[in-house]
Parts: sequence; structure tokens; C-alpha cells
Amino acid sequence: MTNYELRITNCELDVLQAATPLIELAIAEDIGPGDATSEAVLPANLVLYGRIVAKGAGVIAGLPVAEAVFSRVDPALCFTPHVCDGARVVPGDLVAEVAGPGRGMLAAERTVLNFLQHLSGVATLTRAFVDAVAGTRARILDTRKTHPGYRILEKYAVRMGGGQNHRLGLYDMVLVKDNHIAAAGSIAAAVERARTAHPELPIEVEVKNLDELREALTLDVDRIMLDNMELDQMREAVRLAAGRVPLEASGGVGLERVAAIAATGVDYVSVGALTHSALALDLSMKIATSTLHPPFSILHPSSSTLQSRVSNLRSALGDQLVILGHHYQPGEVIQFADFRGDSLQLARDAARCQQARYIVFCGVHFMAETAAILAQPGQTVLLPDLAAGCGLAEMADLPAVEQAWAQLGELMDVENEVMPVTYVNSAADLKAFCGQHGGVVCTSSNAQAVLAWALARRPRVLFFPDQHLGRNTARRLGIPLEEMLVWNPRHPFGGHHAEALQRARVFLWRGWCCVHQRFFPEHITAWRERRPGIRIIVHPECTMEVVDLADEAGSTAYIIRRVEESPPGTQWAIGTEFNLVNRLKNEHPEQFIASLSPEPSTCSMMNLITLEKLARVVEGLARGELINPITVPPGVAHYARIALERMLEARP
Repeated sequence: MTNYELRITNCELDVLQAATPLIELAIAEDIGPGDATSEAVLPANLVLYGRIVAKGAGVIAGLPVAEAVFSRVDPALCFTPHVCDGARVVPGDLVAEVAGPGRGMLAAERTVLNFLQHLSGVATLTRAFVDAVAGTRARILDTRKTHPGYRILEKYAVRMGGGQNHRLGLYDMVLVKDNHIAAAGSIAAAVERARTAHPELPIEVEVKNLDELREALTLDVDRIMLDNMELDQMREAVRLAAGRVPLEASGGVGLERVAAIAATGVDYVSVGALTHSALALDLSMKIATSTLHPPFSILHPSSSTLQSRVSNLRSALGDQLVILGHHYQPGEVIQFADFRGDSLQLARDAARCQQARYIVFCGVHFMAETAAILAQPGQTVLLPDLAAGCGLAEMADLPAVEQAWAQLGELMDVENEVMPVTYVNSAADLKAFCGQHGGVVCTSSNAQAVLAWALARRPRVLFFPDQHLGRNTARRLGIPLEEMLVWNPRHPFGGHHAEALQRARVFLWRGWCCVHQRFFPEHITAWRERRPGIRIIVHPECTMEVVDLADEAGSTAYIIRRVEESPPGTQWAIGTEFNLVNRLKNEHPEQFIASLSPEPSTCSMMNLITLEKLARVVEGLARGELINPITVPPGVAHYARIALERMLEARP
């Protein structure tokens, strides 16, 4: 199905061009000859200030359309988005601001929200399906079940939710279904006619049973659709296809069933509900006559006000305060970081901040825990939002790791044969587990050095929680795939027989980073077709297939260094978190820099740290109040520190 995927990836759909006739229709039916109420009540010169705020949790899509509506109603309206399309939001998050003539703003308000809420609803539902199949090979596809006139917009929203587009219409792909087969007399006859008539188009064939599948597998087709098959049939279909032709599951797919469908091994799952049944995301627009009028200045201070507050308080606190910022933080936050870095660099920076009384960590919870473990006596580490966790870190917990350790102990001398290695993206008690059992922590920067260190001391490694970093790193050390096993904590002995476990050298915990699972091999192929000579660089948390196709793979620090040392004119497609890619693009206009994926792959947890929350913590310090301090039990901190110190001794 490669040809078709390239067509979709390469097709730069003009969302605004598609939206223009819909905007005109919406304005005509809603505003008509004019907003009677606003024109009667509001003075012509009244300036209003509006804020679009999330009332529900979801994924935003449609901000360019919202801006176009405001501009069409009154060009004097100034629209400022505060998130990007594809970003997750939670209730209370500021999505966008608008300022300008009051009459135009109120006239445009409903049309803006109609577009934004609907497209964000599609993106939100898509993200729910994408998250449900994370960790499998399956990708979520949309269908042609879109609202009339909205196809390009709704398919754009699907991409913003992390899904992929199926065919755009009846013209850009051949899909041979049961009615076509009946009319042609057989699958083979239908495919032959289609190939003769349209040799340039990809062909997909729908099959209803395994006999039809067997026939389709003998033909020159690009994809096979498994229509309304039971799970056992799908598993058998995957076995029969054996990777020769991509398989797409279709029919009756809901959130309650999609994970089981993906687990059969199919390549794609198409979901009509993404566009025909998505509920609108709850958004509201709050309007005031002045930026100084409550609740704006009190409940939602402006960005410039917050920047001024943080800057002034930071100066007042002086050497007492150090702010650490991870590379994935949004620009409004990381501008205040005394130190920027990836997990390894920030761990080292935290250990060196010996004079500061307060360390404010702008990152996620496990990073702040690491800083607290390495902090000096009397230092306090604070996190602007305690809800900023890490989905990858949560895929392994202490009881599950202890159970795996005990089960391995039934088959081998685990304390002398297996070295526990935890990725820094893990809870403090897992770092302590490694410290207690002679193990170590690693980051993406030093994973190769750490894994070599571990295997020099014991013949096997239990690597958690990211299977992809572990697999990619082990392969760099020359360990073949046959000597690696994925440990599924939901099954006894990780889902393996004793003989297989005894042959393995590396046990990979079944975990993954959702951000880096959104990059696929076809993204790489597409960029190389569009821009010959472009360099592809990805994070090693990406899948093995993506890392193998890329020109380079490395940590965020490595990616930044490679861009900074490259000459003007260098072209990069980068497979890592969108905030970092966008920042590199802005900092290096002399180079071409773009995200590897056509939809922004943002870390929703990193984006929970906002300028407003940072200001709240710093203002608390100025008052002598500790907001969101991070504490680690002394016993846990002791052993975790041992494992972290071993990590800090290892150089990438």
C-alpha cells in the first residue's frame, strides 16, 4: 500500500481553500444582512477582548479556520492561538484570544465555535482510537463517511488526532467491494479490469471470508480489507497474509473493540465513526470590554503580564532559585529556564545546582523526582503541575517489575545473571529497585553506554519500560533480535516458555512513548520523494522500522547538536516532539526543518506546564510558600540515587 500512503502524505490539502465556501455559507445563514442585536446595542467603535477556553478535555483542530472566520467577518479582528492544532487541552486551558471591533467579534463568535468544536471533536475521538491501539502495529484510518462539503476539513481533523486518511474520494483509489465483485463475476476479474483501466491507482480489495482472502492474495493488489470478520478470522488472515499485503480491518469498529482488533496483527483499522459520530468538544468564548476587566487580569493574566511577573520575581529571588526546562517544554515556559536539556543533561544540571534553595522543574513528574533525589540537603524541588505525568513511565510499576524479577528467578540465578536497567522515564521506586539489585538508570543519550556496562557485568538485561529504546540500543551493540524477548507483564513469565527465556539476553518491557509511536516508515519515504537529499533524524524511542530507515537516530540533545552544527541549506525532517521541532525551525531559518509526521506530535503532559502555572509557583516562593514540592521517601531516594550515580558515571 506504499504508493497510496505516499499520495496521501504528499498531498498538501489546502484546508483554508476547502473551508472558504463553508465559511461563506455559514456567515450567510447566521449573520445574513447583519447582527441585529449587536448593531443595536454595541457602539460602533467598541473594542472587545475574547478568550476561547476549553470546558472539556480533548484535542484541538480547526484554529486556521477559526482565524479565517474572524478575518472574513471583520479584518480588524486580531486572532492569537495559544495552542496548535493537534494539541491536547484540559478544562480551563486557554485555546486562543481575539481582540478588535466588538460587533464583528460577536457576529463571528458562533460560526467560529461551530467549526472549532466540530473539528476538535473529530480530532478528540480519533485520538481516543489511536491511544487505544498504541503499542500495536495497527494504524487508525478514516473513511468517506464525512459530512457533505466537510471532507477535507474532517480528514484534516483526523490527522490532527493522530489518525491517517483513507482515500479522499472515488477518484484517487480503486476499492473493489462485494457489489463490484458480483458484477464482474469474481475478485480476479474485477481486479484485472480495474488494473487495466487505472494502472496508476492503488487497488484495495474487500473480502468477507478466508477463501476470498486466499484468492485476493494471489493477485496484484495493494491492500486487502477484512470486512466484518471475527477476531479469530482476523488472526488467521494475518497468518495467511504473512506480511505480503497490508490488511485493513473494517466494519463495526468501536472503542470497546478496537484494541482487540489491533491485537490480531492487522496493519490498519478503518473507523467511520471518527467523522460521522464525533461529539463536539466543549469550548466557550469569554468576552470582556477590557483586558484589565475581571476575569482577564485576575483569573487569566495576559502572557505579557505573566512574563513580567516571572522575570521580576526570578530576579528578586536571585541565586536562591534555579529553573530547569526540558526541551519539549513550550516556548513561553522554556524561555525562563536557567538550564535546558534532555533527561540526562537536566539530571546532571540538578546535581550541580548546589547553591540554590529552590529548583523549579519544568518537565514531567519523573524528571522532578530525579532532581529531588539528586538534590542537596535543604534544597526543595517544585513542579508547576503535579498532574504532569508520563504515560510511558506509568507502563511499569514496582509490583509488576518485582513479579517479573521473581518469575525470572524461578528459571535462573537472577541476581547474578540479570541486570535491571530502567529508563529514566520511570518512577523513583523503580530506580530504587535497580539500585538495590545492582542495576542502573539510563537515558536516550547514554543508553548504549549503560547497556554495554550492564552486559559486561551480567549476561542478561531486564530493560524497562520502553521496549523500542531497548531494542534499538541492543541492536547497536550487535545483539540479534532472536536474543530479545518482549516481556508482557499481563501474562505469566511475560508470555514466554522457559526455554525461550533461558535463550534470551535482553528482556524488553512492553512499553512505549505515544509521542514517538506517531512516526511511520511511509513518512520517511514521503519526505525523500518530496525533497531529495533531506536528512531524516529520529529519536530512538521510535520503532525499529523507523530508526532503520532514518539517516540518524539520537536523543533530543543529539538532534539539537546535529542541527546546530549543520551548514545553511541543510534539510531536516525530525521525528520527535513538536515543540522542539518547531523551536529548532524558528531558531534556524537558514535551514529547512519540519516534523517528520504531517500532524504535530506533541507531548500532552509536557504541555500541562504553562507560563501561568510557573508564575504561580514562583509567586509562592516570593511569599515563602512552597507550591507542589516533590518529595521522595528517604529509603527510596537512597537506592535510587545509587542507580542514578551509576548512570551519571556512564558517558554517551
